Amino acid sequence: MRVVAADSGGALLDERFEPQCVLCTVAILVEEPYRGPSDLLAKPMFWPIEDSYYVLAKELELARELASKHEADVIHMDLSFRGARLDELNALEFSKYASRAPTEQRPRLSRVLHKLRFMASEIWAREGIPVLCLGKESIPVRVAELCCAAYSLLFSAKRAIEEGVKLLVGLPMKCDVRISGQVITARSLIPAEHDLIGYAIDENGILEHVEVKSMLNPVARGFRALAIKPTR
Repeated sequence: MRVVAADSGGALLDERFEPQCVLCTVAILVEEPYRGPSDLLAKPMFWPIEDSYYVLAKELELARELASKHEADVIHMDLSFRGARLDELNALEFSKYASRAPTEQRPRLSRVLHKLRFMASEIWAREGIPVLCLGKESIPVRVAELCCAAYSLLFSAKRAIEEGVKLLVGLPMKCDVRISGQVITARSLIPAEHDLIGYAIDENGILEHVEVKSMLNPVARGFRALAIKPTR
């Protein structure tokens, strides 16, 4: 089975380790044995954290592009609706889901969810690919999250060089990244996921011009942060 999954992750942090924006969105293709991506698409976002629900639409756009390219069997979304098909969810289920968000953000989330359902309906009608809402239960979604960790480092390093500033980057939950030449590897720190992997390729030599220090996030247990400093 060829599964496409998408996720958005990584965050720029302020000096108090508070997230300011979502860094990137990644869609991946995962095939047997479902441990890492066979192909992927990654886009820098730097989207304000207060409007972060809108990145869900970008996730599905990238997933559709990749699924069409590889004739995937299914798309997994990081939405928790017990594995239901996105195009078959009703307004009541959306309302219950939106109620989890802060009061001021619920109207925005509701609008995004209805847009996602329309997009999923189009994908099913034109491509014959169902969009399933498995959330964190999906292994491919977790692999996409690990890829977000790797690309968070790459995209943030590029911005740090362009702006000549030091950046603090928060990684997704329970993962760490390592640099080896042009390859950034992200691995899960969860014991049962020891063989899952995400990656990013530094094709333009960006990492040669930054210093990267990994540390624990002192205000969020289970999360790590990266201090990225340009050297030129």
